[in-house]
Amino acid sequence: MKLNYMQCWNGAMAILRNHKEAILAVAGVFLFLPTLLIAQFVGQPALEGLTDLNDIAAAYSAYFNENALAILLSNLLMSYGGFVIFLTIAPSHSGTVADDLGKGLRLFLIFLVANILTGFVTGLGLLLFILPGIYVACRLVLAPIIIADQNERNPLEALKKSWAHTKGNGFAILFLILIIAIVGSIAVSVFEMIIGLIIGLTTGGQGWALIENFVAAIGGTALQIVFAIIIASIYVQLTGKRTDVEQIFS
Repeated sequence: MKLNYMQCWNGAMAILRNHKEAILAVAGVFLFLPTLLIAQFVGQPALEGLTDLNDIAAAYSAYFNENALAILLSNLLMSYGGFVIFLTIAPSHSGTVADDLGKGLRLFLIFLVANILTGFVTGLGLLLFILPGIYVACRLVLAPIIIADQNERNPLEALKKSWAHTKGNGFAILFLILIIAIVGSIAVSVFEMIIGLIIGLTTGGQGWALIENFVAAIGGTALQIVFAIIIASIYVQLTGKRTDVEQIFS
C-alpha cells in the first residue's frame, strides 16, 4: 500500500480530535513541564563569543557534566510521556489515562531498547552518508506505535514489523516528516518571534525569560504531539488496522 499524504494528515487530525483531552493531559505533565523546567532552571550552554570548535565542545561538555542528572531525568520523563501518548492513540486502545500510565511503565523498557536499537542502526546508516541513515530511521519509525498497539515485548520484533509495514514507503515517509518538520519549525519560530517582540516592547527590550521559555515549551510540545499523531496515522494506513480508513478519517 502506498502512503497517501492527504489521507494521512486527515487521519492524524481525526486521531487528535478523538483523543485530545488525554493527549493534552499527558503532554502537559510529561512533555511541556519538563521542557519548561529545564529551560528555566538549567538553560543552555554558554556559547556566547565562542568561535573555536574546541571551545564550543568544551562548553557543551561542561554543560552536560554540570546538569547530567537533570537532563537525564527530563529526557526519561519526556520519553515516557511520548510513549504513553502512543498508547493513548493506538487503534487497540481501551481504558483510561491511568491505565495507559500503568501500561506505559510495564512496556517502557521495551520502548527504550527499541529506540536505542533504532539510534544504533540509524547511526550505521549515517556513516554511509546522511540520506541512508535518515531513510533507515523512517523505515523504523513505527516501532513505538507497534509496541503500544500490539503489546509487543520484543524490541527487535517491533523493528522488524516496522520495516515490513513501511516497505515501499521509506522515502514517502521521509518526505512527509521532512515537510512537517520544516513547516512546523517555521511556524513555531514565527510564533516565538512574535511573542518575543511583544515581550520586548512591553519590557523595554529587557525580555521576560519565564514567558519566553513558556512559549518555547508550548511550541516544542506541539511539534512532538504532531509527530506522534502522524506516526499513528501512518501506522493505521499502512497496516490496515481499520477496514475503511477513509470513512474513519473523514
